[in-house]
Amino acid sequence: MRRYFVPGLLIFAISGLAFTLIAVVIARSPYTHGNLTPEGYNRTEIILVGEESPFEGLGLADPLLARTGDPVHDGRALFFRFGCASCHGLKAQGGAVGPDLLEASASKIGREVRGGPEGMPAYSTSSLSDEDVEKIIAFLKSQ
Repeated sequence: MRRYFVPGLLIFAISGLAFTLIAVVIARSPYTHGNLTPEGYNRTEIILVGEESPFEGLGLADPLLARTGDPVHDGRALFFRFGCASCHGLKAQGGAVGPDLLEASASKIGREVRGGPEGMPAYSTSSLSDEDVEKIIAFLKSQ
């Protein structure tokens, strides 16, 4: 009889510990916690979907790199400076978020840059000039 006492005690202790851990996780969940309000559980600032905010660029590359006189080289520097590669891929072939830009027309790219479709930031002429957009298009067409 003593032989079954130790394993039974261990099973009981492990079961109790597992139950306690699960109960603590459930009790601490934001959806079951006492500070859940009718507006919802919130620890961050609220941002409204569809709210437009101008994009100033990330400063990923030195702006002087885009002033060499070669539109393809300058466009490549601008493509990285404004973070285009992070969504559209290093060679604009498309990424996890952004579509392939290699087959898009120059007018469509120019329109989309200013409009900011489907979560893409809208670039105003104060942050990205029309001349710089033309350089980016020259880089895209060279790929």
